[in-house]
Amino acid sequence: MGAIMSFMRVSATELEAAMRHRDIMEEFLAAYEPPAGDPSGYLDKAWGGLNYLLEAARTGVDLFFTAVPLPVGEYNGWTAEQVSHTAELLTNTPFATLADHYDPAAMVAARVYPNMWGLPSNDGLGYLREYHRNLVAVFQHAAHHESALIQHFG
Repeated sequence: MGAIMSFMRVSATELEAAMRHRDIMEEFLAAYEPPAGDPSGYLDKAWGGLNYLLEAARTGVDLFFTAVPLPVGEYNGWTAEQVSHTAELLTNTPFATLADHYDPAAMVAARVYPNMWGLPSNDGLGYLREYHRNLVAVFQHAAHHESALIQHFG
């Protein structure tokens, strides 16, 4: 097991209520069903490598310090404005730009999670490419619908 990250699309009103009331947030999470047709916001353990590449490429995207902590443990909220801005940054940064910064030795030295980058049987770049698609898709989709996102990290 290890820490994973995922995103789920919510309305701005739902996020606002969740930000203020722990009981509403808990009830909402217990009943949450993703809207039909939403792309997967699941990043598995790729969040560490993706954040490293996003920072190295100076995209302005930060998966950790943009969101607002919610009153329930491992959840953070991204407002519709934050989602829109981040979607624009992600859209304007093709994966090839991120791949230019992929350096397994540097990532191992920097202790980028998960510690898999230097393994010879590992296609770390392919792994990151797959989950980068999820990241971009969930932000673009939420921005298109003027939605907020709830981020789970844990």
